[in-house]
Amino acid sequence: MVIPSTPAGTFDDTVAVITGGASGIGRATAEAFVAAGGRVVLVDRDADRLAQAVAALGAAAVAVTGNVARPEDCRTAATAAAAIGAPVRALVNCAASFLARGEEATADDWDLSLGVNVKGTALMASAIVPLLRESGGGAIVNLASISGYIAQPRRWTYNATKGAVLALTRCQALDLAPDGIRANSISPGTIWTPELDRMTGGDRTGNAPQMGAQHMLNRVGEPEEIASVALFLCGPGASFITGADILVDGGYIHMGHDRPADKITYSGQEGRV
Repeated sequence: MVIPSTPAGTFDDTVAVITGGASGIGRATAEAFVAAGGRVVLVDRDADRLAQAVAALGAAAVAVTGNVARPEDCRTAATAAAAIGAPVRALVNCAASFLARGEEATADDWDLSLGVNVKGTALMASAIVPLLRESGGGAIVNLASISGYIAQPRRWTYNATKGAVLALTRCQALDLAPDGIRANSISPGTIWTPELDRMTGGDRTGNAPQMGAQHMLNRVGEPEEIASVALFLCGPGASFITGADILVDGGYIHMGHDRPADKITYSGQEGRV
C-alpha cells in the first residue's frame, strides 16, 4: 500500500522518541520519521525485535530496551535521546498492553493495563518534555483507540485505559501549550499489526474480511496509515492542532449497526416519511 508521505527533510537534524518501536505501528512510525530525515530512539520491551528494527533503520536509530511503566527506563530513553546531540522534537507513544479482560480481571491485570497504557504514556512524557522544552517546542502523539469511545464485550481493562489516554492527552495539551509543545492523540480502528496477527493465529485471510466489515471502508488498516498521521501531527502542517484526537478508523465509529448486509426490516415503518 502506498501512503502519502511527509516530504523528505521535514525532520532533518531532529530526534523523535518512539515507544513500542520494535514492531507494528511503532516501527512503521520510526521508518516514516527516518524517511523524512529524522533520527529515532526506539523503546520496547522485546529486545530481539527491537534489535531487528534498529538494524533495518541503520545509523539513524538507537535502541533502548525497557518498560515504559518503569520511570528509570523512561529516564534512560531521555538520556539516549539527549546524547544524540540534536533537538528532540517529538514523542510518539505507541507502547501498549492489549490485555482484554472484563469482570474477571484481576488486580494484576489492571496493574499491567494501567501501568503500560496510562502510567507509561504519562511517565514517558514527563521524561521527554524537558528535552522538547529545551529544543524550543515540539509534539507529543499518544496512541489511543476507538475502544476509548465505545463499549466492547469483555474489554474493561483495554477500553478503560484508552479512554484515559484521551483525557490525559487533553490535559497534556493544556499544560504544555505555553512551552510550544502540542499534544494530540490518534484513535485507530482495526489495524493489522503483528499483535493482531498473533491474536488471530496468523489467519488474516479468514479474519480480516469479518473485521473489515465493521468499517465503512470495508477493510482493516495498515500500520503505515497510522504512521503517516503521526508524522503529520508532529510536523509543521499541524502547527495549530493540539488537544485533538484524530480518528484513523476507516469509518468504524460512525457505522452503527445498520450495515447493508444486515438486511434489517423495521416493522410498521414501510412507506412512512
